[in-house]
Amino acid sequence: MALPANFKRFLFEKSLVPPRKWRPAATFLVAVIAGLGFFLLDFSNASSYLSDDPQACVNCHIMQPQYITWTHSSHREVAHCNDCHVPHNNVANKYFFKAKDGLYHASVFTMRGEPEVIQSRPPSIEVIQNNCIRCHQDQVTDAKMEAFVADHTANRTDRTCWECHRDVPHGRVRSLSSVGAQIEPIREYSAEDLSVIPKWLQESMQSQKTNPK
Repeated sequence: MALPANFKRFLFEKSLVPPRKWRPAATFLVAVIAGLGFFLLDFSNASSYLSDDPQACVNCHIMQPQYITWTHSSHREVAHCNDCHVPHNNVANKYFFKAKDGLYHASVFTMRGEPEVIQSRPPSIEVIQNNCIRCHQDQVTDAKMEAFVADHTANRTDRTCWECHRDVPHGRVRSLSSVGAQIEPIREYSAEDLSVIPKWLQESMQSQKTNPK
């Protein structure tokens, strides 16, 4: 399909079209770059980051401790990663923050620059704190709390919630050793019949059921 004349004139006026002898090489280079881009998007399972599925967070293995400790917390039943870690004031801000934070994390992980101890950055701290209050507004504004929690008003306004509630939702100690070096299977790349119970143990359990002693 031929390009409109005005658009072609614009390309030539702005020198956006290479000389004729370089066009095959330029076309090949653009095709390679575009192909690599689509390959990286597919290989990194980039589409999963548009969802609210917590499994997207374990695409990077360094987040295994955070994912596993969350699955063993009470928050697992009521809140996912995005409920706490992205803003909820409007949809545009939510996905803008996800894109900005995700590009930063991807860059650090690709360059192998992740710190030994992963901590939230100031923008994330503000978002998490706002979400704590958003979900627990009834608790943090309850006057009865003052009767049995000393200085609760000052603590909830001058400090972050997790300075006191340290075990929620990831626990105090978060490392591969503290969570048993478990590797959480990613559903996108796992077999349908994958089981956390070894085959020999399944056979032993079945044998005990059919031939009890």
